[in-house]
Amino acid sequence: MHAFTSIAGTTRTPRRILVFLATAVMAMCVTAAPLTSPAHAADTVDRGLFGTQDPTYDGVYRQSYALMSLAAADIAAPPTALQWLLDQQCANGAFIAYRADLDEPCPEGSPADSVSTSLALEALEAVPGTEPEQRAATRWLARQIAPCGAPDAEKYGVRYQPGSLPDGISSTQALLGLGNAFPVTPTTQRKAAPRVTCTAQGKPDNPTAAVTRWIASTLTANGGSIPDPFTPGQADWNSTALGVVGLAATRTSGRATQLAMQSLEANAADYVFDGTADRPAALGTLLLATISTGADPEDFGGIDLPRRLLATLQK
Repeated sequence: MHAFTSIAGTTRTPRRILVFLATAVMAMCVTAAPLTSPAHAADTVDRGLFGTQDPTYDGVYRQSYALMSLAAADIAAPPTALQWLLDQQCANGAFIAYRADLDEPCPEGSPADSVSTSLALEALEAVPGTEPEQRAATRWLARQIAPCGAPDAEKYGVRYQPGSLPDGISSTQALLGLGNAFPVTPTTQRKAAPRVTCTAQGKPDNPTAAVTRWIASTLTANGGSIPDPFTPGQADWNSTALGVVGLAATRTSGRATQLAMQSLEANAADYVFDGTADRPAALGTLLLATISTGADPEDFGGIDLPRRLLATLQK
């Protein structure tokens, strides 16, 4: 049985370094895109962007994780890096994966998505002076939450894009932003999920509470895991681990969190090993989950997460 007790003082690796390692690894484990073309590299829109790879599909994603990693390590972000992210925000508060032409506003029907917006919000929350941009992103995310009258399996979940169905990936990422989950620290949680009240228009009064309840209900209904939206019948352990981090940040839903941690611990070996080598991103997400719940990152499912993570570093 997994025990939720604080381990302050028992971990050999400093907690700040653990958070930095876990967050940085998640940033580095984005699928590599083709290298930037010479014409693209000369484009001044990319001044301040981390990485030389083509940012078409992951610019905001990798920039956000890079900024969060620096904040977790108490390293000031370069002003140009922060400005790059701020310039990417659309007028409605949302973010798309990458805006190549800042002189043009985000067009109506642009592929704004909740994952890019959530990650950008998480990064901005670590930077003082970005409150207006944070509020705009939060308002856009709130509009992606399924309304109170939606079917039970959808109600309060977050859509990837307007018009799509709620899913675990979008919902857990949204909660990390709405719940201000970074930098990750151990918390104590109430056992129950939060109650949700609705406006006269059928919208949740509290977006954070609504998404929290969807994640807690989904974990409970599926034996401690969030289903993989792309592979029916399979668990999405990445979303499950990030869901734990989000729930812990809200200080609620302790029962669902414990159920998820038990499932993650039982399946940790399969989750982190792909049959050939360890998955650094999987080790990183489990590391974040153990830190947020006060579990022992050096013995989780029999795995020393920091040691295994550092062992994946190419030399």
